[in-house]
Amino acid sequence: MPPRPLVLAALLATLPSLPAQAASRDCSVPPELIASEDLRLPLTAERVRDKQPVMIVAIGGASTAGTAAANPEQEAYPRRLEEDLRRRHPDVPITVVNKGVARQTTQDMVDRFPSDIYPLVPTLVVWETGTADAVRSLDVDAFATALETGLADLKNHRLDIVLVNMQYSRSTASVINFEPYLEAMQHTADVDDVYLFRRFEMMKYWSENGVFNFTDVPKEQRAPLAAHVYECLAERLAEAIERAVR
Repeated sequence: MPPRPLVLAALLATLPSLPAQAASRDCSVPPELIASEDLRLPLTAERVRDKQPVMIVAIGGASTAGTAAANPEQEAYPRRLEEDLRRRHPDVPITVVNKGVARQTTQDMVDRFPSDIYPLVPTLVVWETGTADAVRSLDVDAFATALETGLADLKNHRLDIVLVNMQYSRSTASVINFEPYLEAMQHTADVDDVYLFRRFEMMKYWSENGVFNFTDVPKEQRAPLAAHVYECLAERLAEAIERAVR
């Protein structure tokens, strides 16, 4: 099925931020949305323990690039993640490189691994994917195969991996069937023993509990909403990484 550009544009516009006064809002999530027996990052843990430099590459689509925020370079979640991890480990040189490119499928990202990941010699790769595949209704089996191929390639390079699933909003979830892709990601992560950061479920929890409103967001509030959501996701991701390196 061909891409649905209007739906995709609407989805990418959903991840904006709240007004400044909302910055103090609690965006924690239940522990079970973060904790997992697969939450192990041995290479990262060793380098943090030895106070050695940690290079993290975040590869993904528009939400990794931060395109919905007013200042993507500063407000995208990889920059926020770097700041949060540095606060937690001020004696460890930590760098997070943002390799987000909008509207890319899982296979598109796998094709970029040789040029965008491996030359940087990272310790940890945070791979956010699945949104474009679901929006375009790409074959789920092909999606799963691309995911498995990418994970195998990352493992062959002996890298720690965090897989990040799709973003959530009630309006997009009502017109896009994310479930098969979510299930495929969870199954692949379980089989390959890779930690899955459940962004979709976290954002759904925020939506259902009134932390964020992702529906009918006025245009002037979209960029602030995106920035705040990126910040909250970075906090939760830093929390997960912290659990893994203790």
